[in-house]
Order: sequence, then C-alpha cells, then structure tokens
Amino acid sequence: MSSSKNILQVFEHHTLKVDENSTFKIVHFNALEKYGYKTKEKFFSVGNKRIKFNNYVGVIQVKNLTIEILPKADNNGQDKASKDKWHNALITMLKECKLIKLNTISNAKLKLKSATILDLYYDLFLSETETIFKHGLRKNYRSIEENLNKLKGKILFTNHIRKNAFHKERFFIEHKIFDADNKLNQILLKALLVLKTLAHNPNHNIRINKLLLNFEDVSEENITEKWFEKIKFDRNTERYRQAITLAKLIILRYSPGLKGGNENVLAIMFDMNMLYENYIYRKLKTLQNDSANPIIKVMNQNRTPFWETRGLRADIIVETKDKKRLVIDTKWKVLKDNKPSDADLKQMFVYNLHYDTDLSILLYPKTTLESADKKPFRDEKFKTLNCQVAFTDIFNDKGELEKYLGERIYNELLKEEIKTDTKNVYRA
Repeated sequence: MSSSKNILQVFEHHTLKVDENSTFKIVHFNALEKYGYKTKEKFFSVGNKRIKFNNYVGVIQVKNLTIEILPKADNNGQDKASKDKWHNALITMLKECKLIKLNTISNAKLKLKSATILDLYYDLFLSETETIFKHGLRKNYRSIEENLNKLKGKILFTNHIRKNAFHKERFFIEHKIFDADNKLNQILLKALLVLKTLAHNPNHNIRINKLLLNFEDVSEENITEKWFEKIKFDRNTERYRQAITLAKLIILRYSPGLKGGNENVLAIMFDMNMLYENYIYRKLKTLQNDSANPIIKVMNQNRTPFWETRGLRADIIVETKDKKRLVIDTKWKVLKDNKPSDADLKQMFVYNLHYDTDLSILLYPKTTLESADKKPFRDEKFKTLNCQVAFTDIFNDKGELEKYLGERIYNELLKEEIKTDTKNVYRA
C-alpha cells in the first residue's frame, strides 16, 4: 500500500486496515462500511475495522481520501514501481475500452503518472462542460404557470378563480419562456454540485465555482437513473453527449451520507474480469484489418440458447478464412501450478460441443516466465475436441501495455493451431 497526501493505492483483493497513524482512519472505514452495506458489498467486503477489495478496480473517494484500486497479475511486490506500472496499465485499458476519453487532455497537463483515475474523470467532465458553455448552454421554450399582475399567455381559469377571488388585479396564467432551464443543463448542474462537495484539488474547485456562476438560472433537481433513460440526442444536442455520460457516472455512483452529507462516497469501479475480456477482444479485433491474416472475424458477447431461458456466452469467438472456429475464454486470475479449475475445463468442453469447434482456449495473464507454455488438455474419447490453457504477457519489455497484443496472441497461441488442422470445418 502506498500513499501520497490523501491518496492511497492498493491492489485488488487487498485488505485495508484502520490505522489512526496512517491515512486510512476510522472515519473513512465508517463511511465505507455504510456504503458497503448499501451496495450489498459489491465492490468490497466489510470486516472488523477492515475493508477487503474483490475483483473490482477503479477509484473510491471517501471524505477527503481517494483510494485507487489497481489490477495485479504478477508477483512483483507492493512497491511504488509496481503500483505505477499497474496504474498506467489500468488507465490505458480504460482508454482502449472506451471507458475514459483521454484525447481531449494532454499528458503533459495531467502528468498521468501522478494523476488518479478520479482526477482524470473530474478533469474530463469539467473540460467538456467548459466547452459546452463556451458555445452557449442549450436553451428551450418551456411552459410555466404564474400568478401575475399582467395578462400574457393563456388564463388557467380553474386556478385563476380559486386563487384570485379577492384579487381582481391578478391573473393565473400559463405562458412560454426561452431559457436554459432544461434537463440537460440540470444534469450538468447536479454533477457540478456533487463535485463541489468532493473535489479537493484547488484547480478543480476554481473551475467548478466559475462554471456554477453560469448555472444560476438552472434549477436543481433530484436526478435519477430514469432521467438518463429518457434522453435522446440530436444534431443540436450531440455536443452534450460526452459531458452527460460523465455526469451520469458522477451522479449515479455518488452516495451522499445519511447524516448531513458528512460521509459522502463516490465510487467509479470496473469489474476486472469484464475489463480484461473487453481489452483482449479489442486487441484481437485489430487482426481483422490485416488482409494477409487468416482471421476474418472476431466476435464477443456471443450468447446462444442452451436450455429453456438459459444460454451460453463465449467471451471471444475467432473465425478464419477456411471457416475454422476457435473459442477464447479470458480469465483474470493467477493459476496455482498453472492448472485450471474443473469448472473452467468443463465449461470449455461444452463450448467445443455447442459452438462446433475443435479448440477452446482458456487465456490467462502471464505472471511468470514458466507460464508461457501452452497446456493442452485432451481426451482419447473426443479426439477432435481439445482445450488449451494459455498465458499472454500484456506488457512489453518497457513495462508498458503491449500495443500489438493482438499480433502477439496470434503468433504465440493461434497461428500454429489455425494451420494445424483444416479438416474440421465449421458447419453452419
């Protein structure tokens, strides 16, 4: 565990214990305990003055403390170099999987090696909102009801008679006004107000307060998930899309304290199993663009009916020009003795049968040099069906995520298999 000011960096599956002499204190634990029970311990489990993280990675802000939960699939200890390596890897994976948009922010400006994931999301939201304001907040006509001393619009007679029986000089009317008080701007305002209670970066606070001055005529509403379901973007509101996406993340992941807002928690967390799967899929997908490559199609999230309402979903399916089909199931875990569980092997056997393929691959991140070899599992009774346990190193020699990981997986794990047996073709 490392800390800098009010920032803690821990790895997934790490246990964080209360220590009044360190950064993580009882006030932070109490807030996380309530949040954990409220979310049914989705991101971490609660113990006796301790928090144990699970397979979710990302960032949690609790009171004045930012906790960054990093992925880890190696045995390189808990030092700062290891944390920097996985911090940068996580940001890159989020960017590659379109879960964070970094092209609008320069690396020099943010100094990514020291910026937390939360800093990135805050900065992105503020930058997007500033761009919207620069081009003018979206305005609409809307109807309002008022009791005025002058007549404009139309009289609402029922309310007019009830309210103005003794005030003949007044008119209860409905009329239209043209202003910025609409749902899109109300969402941005709510996100800004959430950040105002959470942000501890002086630069962010200055930007938040400056932006809030421009939302004085926008009403504060209780924003729920249903608000976002009803939003439809068109050519006039498309410029709001990225800011609204970030605002949704900030608002819906925010849990205000039960007593006066003193224990606010914001959690932006990602299932590492899903992130790894999505990352591998996107890297393999790049192989489709190479005309010299035998891979013509890479598919993910391929769910097919299995029994009644139940289905099977292979992580990744690869098809080749000669109609050969391979199934890849990603597993973000460290294997003991490089041996998969019985459940995983049985799952791959079913994939072989169900997807009509002769090879399925359990793909794990490589943790040691010894785990580079493929481990085939075969049965004499089913000679054309086999499963392999394989490992891939997602890093290059510089300790950065391998840019051409798709090609590495193809050359190390798929190339030989694709050329070996072309007799068992896919039958549509």
